[in-house]
Amino acid sequence: MNKEQEDLLLILKCALWQDVRYASGIDKPCWNKIYKLTYEQCVVGNVADSFNVLSSEQCDMDGKPGWLGYVIKLEQKNRLQNEYVGKLFGTLKGLGLSPVLMKGQAFASNYPFPLHRQCGDIDVYFKNHDDCHKAVDWAERKDKEAAESYYNKRERKHFCFFMDGNEIELHYHLCLFENEELQKKLQRIIDYEFDNNEPCFVDIGGERIETIPPTLSVLHQIIHISRHLLEAGVGLRQLCDLALYLDKYHSLTDKERLNAYLNDLQLMTVAQSIGCILVDKLGLEAERLPFKADKQYADFLLQEIFEGGNFGRKNVTYREGKNILQRKMLSVFYFYKRCRKYKHLMPKEARSYFLNKISLNIKLMTKHHY
Repeated sequence: MNKEQEDLLLILKCALWQDVRYASGIDKPCWNKIYKLTYEQCVVGNVADSFNVLSSEQCDMDGKPGWLGYVIKLEQKNRLQNEYVGKLFGTLKGLGLSPVLMKGQAFASNYPFPLHRQCGDIDVYFKNHDDCHKAVDWAERKDKEAAESYYNKRERKHFCFFMDGNEIELHYHLCLFENEELQKKLQRIIDYEFDNNEPCFVDIGGERIETIPPTLSVLHQIIHISRHLLEAGVGLRQLCDLALYLDKYHSLTDKERLNAYLNDLQLMTVAQSIGCILVDKLGLEAERLPFKADKQYADFLLQEIFEGGNFGRKNVTYREGKNILQRKMLSVFYFYKRCRKYKHLMPKEARSYFLNKISLNIKLMTKHHY
C-alpha cells in the first residue's frame, strides 16, 4: 500500500471509534488524494468524522467546507431513506407480508454518526418465497419499466425496482452461491437461523424494523464480501460495516456455529483474512472477532479493494463503449482471470461461478437477448 492508503486506514480508525490514539501515525496527509480514495470507497462521511479527533495540523482545514457540504447532503439523503424504509415496510406488512431488512440502513445505527454512513439501495428479504413473489407482483404494478426489464427477467437473486427516488431490491434469496452443493447447505443454515432465533429488530427513523439475527448476519456479510470480491471487488464501506457490527453484536454471535458454517461453506480462509484487516487495519478489538484472524491473504484483499474501488467499479471498464458482442467476449476473459485469481480462497464457488458465467453469456449471444 502507498502512503495515502495507509493514511486513509488510520484516519478511518480514528473516525470509526472516535479515538485520538490512532492519530499518532498520521503525518502530513495529502488530503486531495485521500478524498479521491474516500469517494471511490464510499466512506466520505465517515472520514469527515475523523475531524472530531484529529489535530488542526492533521485535518484538511482548506477543504473542510467541501467535506461539510458533502456530509450535509448525506444526512439529508439518509433521513429521507430512513423515512422511506418505515413507509415501505408498513406497506409490505399491510399486504400481509413479513419483510426483513438486509444490510444498508440496518447497519447505520452501529456507527458513531449513523447519518454519515453512505447509503445505497434498500435490500429486503422474505423468509417465505411466496411472500417475495407477492411483493414482486406489487412492485411490478408500481414500476412498469422494472416489470419489463430484461435484467429482472434473468436475475435469480432479486427483483430490482425504483419508487419515490429509491432503488429497492426484493430478494428471493438472502445470498446466493453458484455452486449447487454450497447453496443447498447455505439455505439450510438460513432456515435454521431464522427458525431458531427470536426476531431481531433495529430502530430506523423511530420505526421497529426486523433485520437478520446476529450469527446469520455475520455469515451473510462475509458471503456478501466474498461474492463481490469474486465478481469484481468490494469497498472499505462493507468492511467498516462488519467491524462495527461485530463490535456491537459480538456477545450475541454464536462463535461455534459460525465457525462450523464457515468451514462447511469453504469460507474460512477468506473470513480469516478479512478478520485480519478488521483487527489490524480498522481497529476492531481482537477478542470481538468470532474466528481466528490470519494475515496470509490480507494484503492481497486490501490491494484488490484499493485497485477496484467500491464494488470493483474500476475493474469492469470493459463494459463501457463497446457493442454487446464485444462486451460478452471480453467478459469471458475477465471472469476467467477473476475466478483463477480467487480459486485458492473459494475453490468450489470460483469454478462454478466461471462455468455459470460462460453458460449465461453463450445463451445471451445465441438467443440475441441484448
